[in-house]
Amino acid sequence: MIVGFLGTGRIAAPMVKALARAGHDVRVSERSRQVSQALAAELENVSIHDNRDVVAASEVVVICLLAPVARRELAGLPFRADHRVISVMAEIGLDEIAGLIGETSELCVTIPMPFIDAGGCPLAVYPASPTLETLFGADNAIIPVPSEAAMQPHFAATAVTSTLLKELIVVRDWLAGHTGSREDAERYIVLLEHGYLHALQQGGAGGLDMALRHLATEGGLNAQLLRHMESTGTMDALEAGLKGLLER
Repeated sequence: MIVGFLGTGRIAAPMVKALARAGHDVRVSERSRQVSQALAAELENVSIHDNRDVVAASEVVVICLLAPVARRELAGLPFRADHRVISVMAEIGLDEIAGLIGETSELCVTIPMPFIDAGGCPLAVYPASPTLETLFGADNAIIPVPSEAAMQPHFAATAVTSTLLKELIVVRDWLAGHTGSREDAERYIVLLEHGYLHALQQGGAGGLDMALRHLATEGGLNAQLLRHMESTGTMDALEAGLKGLLER
C-alpha cells in the first residue's frame, strides 16, 4: 500500500517506521526536513516529496500537522474521492478537515503514541476505520470510540504520561541518592513498573482497581504513600488538570 504523510515530526516518524518495516511504500512530506531525511536514509521504501506529490501518489494520507498549518495547507491539495485519510490532529475536527479536502472514501481521527513502531500502542479511533486496522491492527490495539466528542478526553488522557514519568524520575533520583547509582536506580524503577503494568489484565475488566487493592494493603508501604499523596491533594490536582486539558 502507498501511504503518504503530511507532516513528519515526532508522532509521524514512528508510524512511518512501522509501516515501512511492514513493507508499505511510504511517502513523507518535507516538513520537518531533518526528520524526513533521516527516515529516507534509514528505510529504503521511504521517499521525500512535496505535499502535492505526497497526496497525488498515495492511497492513504495521514495528516500530522498542527491545526493552523492544516488550515493553511490542506486546501488545494489534490485529494480524491478514493483517498483514505487518517488524522492525528487534536484541535481540528473531522467536519472541518472534510471541508478542506473534499469528499474521501474514509476519514477518521486516531491518537498514535511515539512507541507505535514497537507495537502495543492503543489506538482510539473515530469512526471505525478498516484502513487503520489493516495498517496497524496486527501489532496494536484498535479501540473504536462512540463519537468524535469522545476522542477529546482520549487526547487529554494521553497527557498523563509525562506526569507519570516525572513521578518516576523523582523516585529514581530519591533512590539514587540512597544507593549512589542513578543507572541502577532507573533500571530498577523501570523494570518494577513495567512488570506491574505488563501483568495487568488488558481487556478493560477492572485490572487497575484490582491491582491497586492488592498493593495498597492497610498498614503496608503502598497504602502509606498513597494516603500521603491523596492527603496533599495530588489526585484532585490531576483530575483538575485533565479537566483543564479538555476545556482547551
